[in-house]
Amino acid sequence: MTLPSEPRPAPAIAGDVEFRIRENEEQARWDRLFRNGKPVEIEIGCGKGRFLINSAIVNPDINYIGIERALRYFRMMKERVVRRELANVRLLRDDAVYFVERFIPDEAVSAYHVYFPDPWPKKRHRKRRLFNPGFLDEVVRTLPMGGTLDFATDYVEYYEEIRVLLDMSDRLVRLAEIPERVRELGSDLTNFETKYAAEGRAIHRGAYVKS
Repeated sequence: MTLPSEPRPAPAIAGDVEFRIRENEEQARWDRLFRNGKPVEIEIGCGKGRFLINSAIVNPDINYIGIERALRYFRMMKERVVRRELANVRLLRDDAVYFVERFIPDEAVSAYHVYFPDPWPKKRHRKRRLFNPGFLDEVVRTLPMGGTLDFATDYVEYYEEIRVLLDMSDRLVRLAEIPERVRELGSDLTNFETKYAAEGRAIHRGAYVKS
């Protein structure tokens, strides 16, 4: 007779992966969130988590925060993080702008990654775009000297808008190429990039460093 197998226990990391910001009105403390003092990078709009997970695996000495509003993608990403027991990843399902503005201390984020943000192509919706002067001010405030912002989009008009906005900043300098820790992950960094490349869409990238 075959005995029923014991249920596999959930990885120890499972209870630590997701965090919520409105339960704590204090500014974020990375040492409490990750229980170490390693540098923190944030990806905004991580979808299914390909870039976030691959980065966390390749760079165990960096802590990563992934922010995603879509519940279906968030659950999928969380499941993948838990299955791989990635202790250097934390996930937030909330408004990224509010989190950056309200909860992140000055110079506390080593890098921001924003890949394929919603372009809101209709003119009446463009005020909803992530990149605007207010958001940029918060990015600059929360980056230390040498901290980076890299982004990608398949929407050329939005790319040009972002470039103009970032080039106007007196604190950000455009880089000739994306940071090495991103380049080493290869092409097709995200699921969206794989999809768009297969459709023949051009991918537009940019990277800036705080000076």
